[in-house]
Order: sequence, then structure tokens, then C-alpha cells
Amino acid sequence: MSVTEKKNNGGFSLVELIVVIAISVVLIGAATISIRSVMGVEVKQCARNIESIINKTRVTTMGKDSAVLEIYKDASDGAYYYKTTINGTVSAPSKIGKSRIDVYYSMKDDYSDKTQLNSSGSIMLQFDRSSGAQKPDANGKCCSRIWIQKNSTEKVITIYKETGKVVCE
Repeated sequence: MSVTEKKNNGGFSLVELIVVIAISVVLIGAATISIRSVMGVEVKQCARNIESIINKTRVTTMGKDSAVLEIYKDASDGAYYYKTTINGTVSAPSKIGKSRIDVYYSMKDDYSDKTQLNSSGSIMLQFDRSSGAQKPDANGKCCSRIWIQKNSTEKVITIYKETGKVVCE
């Protein structure tokens, strides 16, 4: 380097700055999508579990056994569990959802009474042996919809009382 040449230490050029910002935006976007998809996994898993056990209870009832399904939130760990009573024998509780999610349910056909499932209540489901239709509870009501939520992720399970059909959206 000769004496007349000067070293240019003026900082970043505009092009370099734009490239760095563009790469940062892509990385932040990818991280955000990954985090949201991980959060949605717990909700989807719980919804699949609930849909599966409702269908299993319905099929068991339409067979030769009498089955009642209870879904509840455990007070000690805050997670969601179910147990079935088949011909008077109660099964051991099985975990269906983590404590980090929220479960709501409605006992009305118009879904107007969205109630959060907490440790002091439960969802009881029973089906008719001949038609598979949902039997009403002691108050004459049927569970029509179950919502599983965590942040902005939501899954909805609709139970048609006339047929007992279960649809997860």
C-alpha cells in the first residue's frame, strides 16, 4: 500500500446493510413459524385423543357393553384425563392433554355457553346402544362442542347428539 492510498473505513455500504436485514427477516420468520407449529402440536394431539376416545366409547356402547366417558382436569397437575366406566367397571385414568392448553365445552345446541373445563367439573358422555345417539345427562343436556385452545391455535370437536357423530375441525 502506497502513501497516497487511503484505507476506506467508512462502515457498511447500503447493499451490505440491506442483505443483512433481509437475512435477519427470513430467519426471524422461520423461527416464528416453527414456534407456532410446535405450540399447535399439543392442541392437535389433545383434540385427536378426545375425538378418538369419544368414538371408542360410542362404538363400545353400540356393541354389547354399557360405557360412560368422563373427561376432566386433574387438580394436582392441571393436565386433562379421561376414564371410562364399562359395565360398572371404572378404568384407570389416562392422560389426554397437557396443562398448558385450555379445554372448553358447551352443553347447548347453539354453543352459547362456552364453559372452561376446570378441576371442579367434568364432561360426561354416554351413548344410546341402538342408535349411537348421545344420551342426555342428569339435567337433560348433551355436550355439543368441545374447544381445545392454546394461544392462537384452536381445534373444535362437534358432537351431533342425534347420531353421536364426532367431527374434529
